[in-house]
Amino acid sequence: MTRGLQFSQAVLGALLLVCVNGQGCSNTCPPLNYGTPVPALCEGDMADTFANTEKVYEICHGSGKTNSFSIDSLKGKIAVFANFYTGCNAGRRESGVFAHVAQRYFETHGEDKIVFIQSVKGGGTCAQWAGIFQSDATKLYPDSGIVPREMPLSVNDVNYEIRDDLFTTPFGHPSYVILDYTGKVRHKFIGPCCGYEDFYACTADIAKSLDQQLTDYLETLLTELETTPGLVPIDDPTNPSDPIVDNSNPPDDGDATVCVSGTAGDWSEWSPCSVQCGSTPGIQFRTRSVQSNDCSRAAPVETQSCQATVPCNDQDTACVAETGASYTVETVVTGLDSPRDVDFHPTPGLHLRNYSEGRRFYPDEGQEAWVVNGGNHSVSIVASLGTEHQTTISRRDRGYYHYMINGTALSFNKVANSGRTPDRDAFNYWAICNDNPNNYMETKEANYFMGPTLYDSRPENRNTVNRLGKDCRPEEPCYFLHSDMLHESPSCIGITHDPEVATAYGTVYWAFDTTGNRETGQLVRFDFQQPHGPGSMDHSVAAVRRYVEVELERGDPGVNAGMVVHPTRREVFVAVPGANKIIVVGADSGNFARTAREEYPIYSNRLPSFEYSIWECVDQRVFAEGIDTPSGMALSDDGDRLFVAERGTGNILVFEIESASLLYTIETGLKTIGGMAFPPTTDGATPMLYFVDEQTNSLYRINPTEACSTPVQSRVNPSFAAAVDAAALNIDGFSLSRDYECAVDPIVPDSSFFDQVHDDTGYADDNPDVQSNMTGMDEAAALLVDRTDCEFDSELNFDALLLGGYFCHRCLPEGYLTCDAGGLCSNVQWEGFTCDNEFFVTKNSTGGIELQNASGTALEPSLTQLLFDVTYRVNVLGDISVCANFDDKVECASKGPLLFTVEDGEKTTVTFTVEGEDKSAFELDVSLRRSDNNSAGIRNFGLMGLVITALMALKLL
Repeated sequence: MTRGLQFSQAVLGALLLVCVNGQGCSNTCPPLNYGTPVPALCEGDMADTFANTEKVYEICHGSGKTNSFSIDSLKGKIAVFANFYTGCNAGRRESGVFAHVAQRYFETHGEDKIVFIQSVKGGGTCAQWAGIFQSDATKLYPDSGIVPREMPLSVNDVNYEIRDDLFTTPFGHPSYVILDYTGKVRHKFIGPCCGYEDFYACTADIAKSLDQQLTDYLETLLTELETTPGLVPIDDPTNPSDPIVDNSNPPDDGDATVCVSGTAGDWSEWSPCSVQCGSTPGIQFRTRSVQSNDCSRAAPVETQSCQATVPCNDQDTACVAETGASYTVETVVTGLDSPRDVDFHPTPGLHLRNYSEGRRFYPDEGQEAWVVNGGNHSVSIVASLGTEHQTTISRRDRGYYHYMINGTALSFNKVANSGRTPDRDAFNYWAICNDNPNNYMETKEANYFMGPTLYDSRPENRNTVNRLGKDCRPEEPCYFLHSDMLHESPSCIGITHDPEVATAYGTVYWAFDTTGNRETGQLVRFDFQQPHGPGSMDHSVAAVRRYVEVELERGDPGVNAGMVVHPTRREVFVAVPGANKIIVVGADSGNFARTAREEYPIYSNRLPSFEYSIWECVDQRVFAEGIDTPSGMALSDDGDRLFVAERGTGNILVFEIESASLLYTIETGLKTIGGMAFPPTTDGATPMLYFVDEQTNSLYRINPTEACSTPVQSRVNPSFAAAVDAAALNIDGFSLSRDYECAVDPIVPDSSFFDQVHDDTGYADDNPDVQSNMTGMDEAAALLVDRTDCEFDSELNFDALLLGGYFCHRCLPEGYLTCDAGGLCSNVQWEGFTCDNEFFVTKNSTGGIELQNASGTALEPSLTQLLFDVTYRVNVLGDISVCANFDDKVECASKGPLLFTVEDGEKTTVTFTVEGEDKSAFELDVSLRRSDNNSAGIRNFGLMGLVITALMALKLL
């Protein structure tokens, strides 16, 4: 084990105890995220005002009249919901009480008056969970004669839908919601074992107090139900009108399904080949009937390779719509810094609006491309693309050396009409993938605590901030402030958003983790779930799945691995640069196998609400191989074609999705092409393909100069497509890429892998909001200010610095990217930093001109002297125009930054005037060089000549 790994584990054990929510075991609703109410269902609310009451849930354990239900279908009866995590001791303890109460009411009142439903998540099967609550129920109530069987009904809440609808975090757990017969929330409360670390610390008497609490509530509601006119008649539970459907297979009832051998039928004839022409090999299949209880796990589907027997009749002029009959490779923007990937903002103009960083933008004109620069750890935003107003501005995170270091891929949530409630819809969010093992720009031994960073592109709500962490003023530099980060994919080189609509927030991303098991990379699915929001560090609510069977090989450093999710086929396409192939993985395939916490001990949070799991038996296949270093990928607007950057040749290959056949090759003449994307379209026109090239530091596009009148012939064999449709009707879960012999033997996570107490919080602070200006300074974090052990292998953990409120520290790699050239930063605890070469000019209360330092404090110009060879930023606030004068040079700026550099030479004076006025507003002397004791804003400096540039924004290119 490396020293970095050992220290990372120590960090996880000592610093990363983040509470499941801001209010612990309180019943406060709406729940409070450290003082801020979070929209949620509360007592008195109708369920359909917040929850998706039409959503159908499958019952995985228990016996009911149907195999599924929706919340709407429960109207007319009382519904009791429980929120459990399999890794939580408190939930395990209370589950036996809940199960006993549920079965008791079933035996007394049947299912037509009252139903009990539990949301189970965190790992294991419903039958395994039943073994836990059934065993505990009989121990808690040994003489009752009640054995939970029919009730409660269990739902494998794998996407946390019931949790997020009824128990929105930070409401704690275990917890319960009781809906009355109209669908109104009558009671919502935390269970009595919340806060107990040990299973038996919550004694039987404490746990069984839940029984009395539920009984008191339910008896009152049952009286209401029986005396309320107009409700549907209630069936006699001893003689139900409908048969009971048994969805259970409890481990202790002796009725387990008996497997048998020799149940497979004869194979069918082979299907037609999937391709009807061309040289690309196809696939064909045959099927047979197999009983579900076959011991040998005989496969119902078998495939083999096949070849078309005729060439395609494409003409020499055959083309695809995106290239036209002819095309040119056009340069869109240059001056980037090792560009790795590009994506398009789904709502152009949302982020920059009309004015930002002293520059005017035109949000209603053109598309908006976002390019990730691996060279300087920034994102370049190309606004008003292709119009006369096209311009580029670049931004980064203030803590770029952790949150945005060596960015290699980025992806937007572009699902505009997901049906999610506005307060939970992550439309316009984006995530970046960082190709770094968390070594702080190679200044610190890697601890592998690294993964994708999530951002909200809306500029409000502190999603963008100035250097001091406050809302950006229109005239000053802006920085991204992340909404969440997860840490299970160090050295990530590919990422793509999943357009699924099942989860409550839409924050599911797939990532190419090159570290994997330290021998081969792996595919990882990140569900950020409810983002912790800007300024917080609470990572306790998320679900991360590691697909260990999907082995990935990275290419050379800095090479983007393209990834796309097909929205209708529900397939993840992954470029594997190190293996010269593209693979396809079923986005909704596979099953939970076990927790990942033991085999992969570096992860974001130890609470049960953070799921970190290994999934197995995923559907996967090779889509195309023999590609010379596949990199960026993009899906055509109609979803029929996949565009692949072949970095080794500089070509872009066009594949047909259905047949996996190569249709067309685009020659770019470039040598290091990477990420690519199509802009969104609304007018039905075929969009142009955009891509980046690292060597030329440019963004390009393929511009069709003539429409395509003779499209390339489809290679798909219609007879094969018909055979697939027929097989899908006869075989449940039919797949041509599934290993039907693969069987998952799931293991319920051991509670020892989880922290059980929910009141110890923070990284290096006792509050998850460690970077928020809402909190005070923590003593332990404050002691870090004097640490000087900055060596590569020292005991000082740089994560503790950053997450303890330091953006500027002698040990952090500030470099030239923190302040403008030559400036020195000063940390402002819990807020941000200031630069000694940044000033503000504004009108004071008397109408005069006032010079301020970076903290907003008024300065006396005669005591404020400058250094040469330092770039100064003077941000002009408001509607005044300020000019800097030197000899015959005059440069002015208004509502934005004036940047100038003093060059080595003789003492001189820079005179500042208000445009249109003759008299001087103030003067600043320039006379000395910087030394270790000089601050750029308060000491004298020397000058030979003055170079003044009035810029509308600092470019980071």
